[in-house]
Amino acid sequence: MEFFVKDESKRVEELKERYKNDKRGIFYFEPRTIANGVAFGYPNDFKYVSLSNDEIFVEKNNYLTALALKQIIGVTKKKIYVCGYGKLGKQIEKVFKDYDIEFGKKIPQNADIVVNTVPAPIFKPIKGMEIIDLASAPYGFNWKKLNKENYNYRIEPALPSRFFPKESAEIVSEAIERYMRPSLVLCITGSACSYLRLPAILKELVKSFEIYPVLSENANVVNRFCDIEKFKAEIAEITGHNIITNIAGAETLSAKKELRCSLIFPATGNTIAKLNNAITDTAVLMAAKALLRNGKPCIIGISTNDALSANAKNIGELLNRKNIYFVPYKQDDPVNKPFSCICDFDRIKETIDAALDNRQIQPFILCQ
Repeated sequence: MEFFVKDESKRVEELKERYKNDKRGIFYFEPRTIANGVAFGYPNDFKYVSLSNDEIFVEKNNYLTALALKQIIGVTKKKIYVCGYGKLGKQIEKVFKDYDIEFGKKIPQNADIVVNTVPAPIFKPIKGMEIIDLASAPYGFNWKKLNKENYNYRIEPALPSRFFPKESAEIVSEAIERYMRPSLVLCITGSACSYLRLPAILKELVKSFEIYPVLSENANVVNRFCDIEKFKAEIAEITGHNIITNIAGAETLSAKKELRCSLIFPATGNTIAKLNNAITDTAVLMAAKALLRNGKPCIIGISTNDALSANAKNIGELLNRKNIYFVPYKQDDPVNKPFSCICDFDRIKETIDAALDNRQIQPFILCQ
C-alpha cells in the first residue's frame, strides 16, 4: 500500500511501516484543520471522514478541551455557567468539579463566566458577563451582533491543538490508526458456554482489527456460565465501543463504509438456521445482513450441538453461499455429543484474513 500524508513525523513513519503490506492499493489522507476531520480515500474515490464519529477520539479531544478551558479561566471563585450538557459538557464537569459551576439552557443573572458548547445561536447573553464560546459554527450566540455591541465575548476554537499540541497529535494519530486497521462487526449469539474464553480471544483480535460488538437479544440474558453484565462491560472495554443490543442499532452498521466484514462468534445453531433462511429477527442477524447486502464477507465460528444433525443442511447450504466463510471446526465431544461441533478458536484471525482475501481457509473440517 502506498501511504501519503503531509505530516512526516516519526509516528506517521511507524504507520507506514505497519501497513506497508496492506493490499488495499493506494491510500491517501491529509489532516484537515476544520471540524476535527481527516480526509481519507483513494485518488479516484476521495472521501472525507470526520473524527467526530470516532467515540474514543471525541472523548479524549473533549477532555483536552476542558483542560485548556481551565487554563484560560484559571483559579477563580467566579460562578461559571455552561450552556449545554452534551459530551463536551460532561468532560467540563469532570475537570471543573471543584469550581462553582452550573449547567443548563437558561443563563442565570448571577453568572460571571458563560461557556457555550452548543453549535446553535439560541442563547441570549447578559451584559457584563464574560462569554467563552467553544462550539463550532454557527456558535451559541449571534457573534457579529455581540462584537458590534462590545460584549465581552470571544470564540475559542481548536483548544486542544493550541494548549496541548503533542497530546492532540497523539489522539489524532490513534484515530487514524483505528481507521487504517480493518474494521469488523463481532456478532455474539447465545452460546454462553463460550463466553469465558471470548475476552482472551478479543484481546488478540483488537491488535489487528477495529471491532464493533453486537450482542443478540437471546444472549443478553442471565446464564449459568458468567455474569452477563460484567461480560458486556469487559467486551466494551476491550473493543472500545459500546455493545449494540437491538435490531435498530445493528441496522445502522450498513452506513459504516469502513467495516470490512462480520464475524458471528460463537454462532449457535439457531442463528445459523435463521441466517440460511433469510430470517432477520435479532441484532446479530441484522448486523450480518447489513454487511452482506453491501458485499462484505460474513465469517461464522460455529458452536452448536446439532451441527451434524438438524443443522447439517443449513451449514451445507451456507458453505455454498457467496461471501460466507467458516472458521475451521470439529466435533468437540464425539462420544457424549456426537452431533456437536465447535470452531477452532485459535484460527479465527487466520480465517478472517483469508475471507478478506475472498478465500475459505483450508482445511475447514478438522480431524480430532
